[in-house]
Amino acid sequence: MSQFVPISPETLAEIIREGQALDPPALMRIPPEYHSSILPIRIVFWQRLRMLHQLMKKHAPQARNCLDFGGGGGVFSPTLAGSFPEVTLLDLNAGEAAVVKDRYKLNNLELVQQDATQCDLGSGRFDLVVAADVLEHFRDVDTALTPIREWMAPGGVLVTSLPTETFTYEMLRLVFRTKKPEDHYHTAAEVEGMIERQGFERIERRYAPLPLPLFPLFYISAWRKVER
Repeated sequence: MSQFVPISPETLAEIIREGQALDPPALMRIPPEYHSSILPIRIVFWQRLRMLHQLMKKHAPQARNCLDFGGGGGVFSPTLAGSFPEVTLLDLNAGEAAVVKDRYKLNNLELVQQDATQCDLGSGRFDLVVAADVLEHFRDVDTALTPIREWMAPGGVLVTSLPTETFTYEMLRLVFRTKKPEDHYHTAAEVEGMIERQGFERIERRYAPLPLPLFPLFYISAWRKVER
């Protein structure tokens, strides 16, 4: 599995400009935290993806294909495409991800621009699924988890990043003058409970930004699909 590939703030700004120049313009799918002028915010957001990459290397080293579920603007795509023979990015709008694909020449990356709850990617297809800060955006998380489970191969691995939405998280939002997205419907703990009820077994959990569960802002977890 290849090394983690970060994207500089300058390059992200160029990708966003290229996306806006498309006809029609791409939706803004690259979260501003990845290229924030506030260094601690930028560090933490890239740290989450680094930790997901570490969990993949540890728990799915033989995976041949990967689904980036709700992959947004494709900031994780250079890393994933360098790590697996086949990568699929699924998102409602993949305009910016298409710019990333072209810029980095990611020929093994398939872009699927579709509603996750209304598409069929094939039963038992994926050895690994990445859901990086996306599941909390579903009011009914089972509408996302049900197809994810269906698309995963037996014994497949799911890796997730989820915001804790704790008091600490809220205080830091005040400090850095950021707002909670209106569609953050669930905390990390709530979503992880739903994942377990859907038939996944957690095999490891890590915390960001600190390695211990001291005021965590994100849960970074690896899950194994359990056969029923």
